[in-house]
Amino acid sequence: MDQSSTAPVGLCPDMCPRKERQERERQGLLHHFETTDGQRARRGRRGKASMCADPAKTVKEYSRPAAGKELSSPYDIRPPAVLLKTVRYLLMKVWDSVNEMDSVNLSEAYCFVFDRLRAVRQDMTVQRVRGQLGAVVLEESLGFLLCAPYLVRHLPVESYDEVLHATQVRESFAELMECYKEDVRHPREAEFQALLLLYDLGNLDTMNRALKLHHRIGDAPQVRLAMDVNRAYLECNWVRLFRLLHRLDCLQSCAFYRHLTTCRDKNLRMLIHAYSSKNCRFPLDLLARLMAVDSQETVAEMCRRRGLSLAPGGQLAVVFLKSSFKDVVPEIHGREILLVERKKREQTWAGVMMGEEETMPLAHSPEELQHEWH
Repeated sequence: MDQSSTAPVGLCPDMCPRKERQERERQGLLHHFETTDGQRARRGRRGKASMCADPAKTVKEYSRPAAGKELSSPYDIRPPAVLLKTVRYLLMKVWDSVNEMDSVNLSEAYCFVFDRLRAVRQDMTVQRVRGQLGAVVLEESLGFLLCAPYLVRHLPVESYDEVLHATQVRESFAELMECYKEDVRHPREAEFQALLLLYDLGNLDTMNRALKLHHRIGDAPQVRLAMDVNRAYLECNWVRLFRLLHRLDCLQSCAFYRHLTTCRDKNLRMLIHAYSSKNCRFPLDLLARLMAVDSQETVAEMCRRRGLSLAPGGQLAVVFLKSSFKDVVPEIHGREILLVERKKREQTWAGVMMGEEETMPLAHSPEELQHEWH
């Protein structure tokens, strides 16, 4: 952590500074996740709609820094202990209350949590929090950022901006790697080095940096598995790659998820060239296993989109012919039972995001962080 005298130390004890909470309450800018239970919009003396803020539920929102704006008061900045408390509240209380089948509720929850996590990172940046303190907050924030694209995959662009989300993921990873540079042990470092490799699949700079990690981290099973996935991808060894994907846990699978349809498309293209023949029948059940697809019907539709025909008769097989192949874009991301949901088991999504199985009871409580920070 940078000990520069120019970096302020946050003194705000709440998830949202009182000044902001009162101002947003006056202006009617509270999110319904932040209001008193059962509170609905009511009319103020001037006829303006207003809502009552619940101090235990109101969370500081992200505000874009303005040019020439003076540094916020320390009483408007949350210290690391409060930031960690905020992240856990957003995941365990807000996100775990979401009905994933209700697209409106899902959209509202995603936009709320995503915005408030940006504000968390903003408070960290102002204070120049690094080392173990910053790592814990960033790790749990990244848990959400890596899982969310799978959970909100069907939301419209006005609710889920894929480019903005990816930018936040990359910036959070960059800051986390800076935290890891300090000469201290981070219990989850190997896990997140592996997650970065899976998220940045095929990135030679990321792989080269991973090869230079201390052997304690570089030889960890998670990192070695992630490196094997990257090598299989670069070698276009799709059979090996999809076999390795079955060994990833749920959070790792979510980190890889954005590459899945592209890898399947490349695998199909290779098979079409390798088995192009009028007399060749490639079984759909084998094709589904090779690409870790949940059903033969899904594979059949992938083939039909590309101009390939299914073999006549009772055998469920596809005829690979280069002459009939249509060059189409990969499928949109969809539900993945084998590679994601089955691995979740009985965990909540908050548990997956926070690494509940490995870190609960968590190694760092907010009170411990507060003591270390001071």
